[in-house]
Amino acid sequence: MRFIKKICFFLYFCFIFLIPFGNCDTVMMFGQQQKDKKIVEFTEVRRLNSTIKLKPSIIIKTTKEIKDLYKKFNNSRYSRSAPIPVLENDDEIFLVLKPILKNIKYGDFEVEKIESDGLILYVFYKEVDNQEYFEKKQSNPIIILKIFDKPKKIKLIKIQ
Repeated sequence: MRFIKKICFFLYFCFIFLIPFGNCDTVMMFGQQQKDKKIVEFTEVRRLNSTIKLKPSIIIKTTKEIKDLYKKFNNSRYSRSAPIPVLENDDEIFLVLKPILKNIKYGDFEVEKIESDGLILYVFYKEVDNQEYFEKKQSNPIIILKIFDKPKKIKLIKIQ
């Protein structure tokens, strides 16, 4: 019985005193990670509205992948399709964004800024009114961006 009380006291001591100090490194590392984010420059390559099924964000690293995507966009009603962009060097990628609009049914979105911590690309966007989309009852905006970064993941962050 005494042995069990000692073990319980030891575990209580660890949880109360040692664990908060052990997390200091994690808290410091997380705080430092926040500071190490860098702004990523981007250029808008194309903006359209399409009902094709896509994930909210896609990383395209090759010319073949962008050609395959443009084949999905091709509409036989039009005699010409938009020119297919190319990746000019190894530091570039295309970022395809198609977030689900929550506040504006027939709207669009604007990318405000993009930050990177080396692994994750944080894309900050806001929903905006678009008169053309409203008149045509379109609610599937897509933006293709060219960026100079090589992220592993993308995190879309909606701002007001």
